Amino acid sequence: MKSSNKRARLDTIAPRRLAGFALTLMCASVASAQDAATANAPPCYGPDNYATQAALTALVNSNNVADATDLYHDDTVPYGLSTTLLDAAPIGPMPGAGGEGVTVFRQVQKIQVATRDNTVFELLTISEVSSVECSLTAPTVVLMVPGYNVLSVGDSLFAPRKP
Repeated sequence: MKSSNKRARLDTIAPRRLAGFALTLMCASVASAQDAATANAPPCYGPDNYATQAALTALVNSNNVADATDLYHDDTVPYGLSTTLLDAAPIGPMPGAGGEGVTVFRQVQKIQVATRDNTVFELLTISEVSSVECSLTAPTVVLMVPGYNVLSVGDSLFAPRKP
């Protein structure tokens, strides 16, 4: 093989390897960021917490599910429920009396749940939480799968209050 052919072949292989390395590095940094978010976050995410339950209620109230019994295989356990904390970032100190030294976090959580007939729903919740209270405000709930729809819009502790 001529030297120029080897160089041409290397020129096409090197960018692909570099792109693969960059993708691997990017995935590792995203996983690391998720681990850091989970480590610093108040324990206000997961199947039994307020934002998840508010999302399931919003799913039923928006008529995406005919009846709440379609989500549960017994009285308390939903079909295939899983939750993942995607992000938790501190957004400021808790306003008002008694909030001294308490940091408010904005948490973004991904929820997957199925119905009795195996229809899978993916939702995102965005909520404000602290280490002392998981239900500071109503969460925003967004349906991602099977179709995009904002099911409920939450509020914020830091939003200007109407007189």
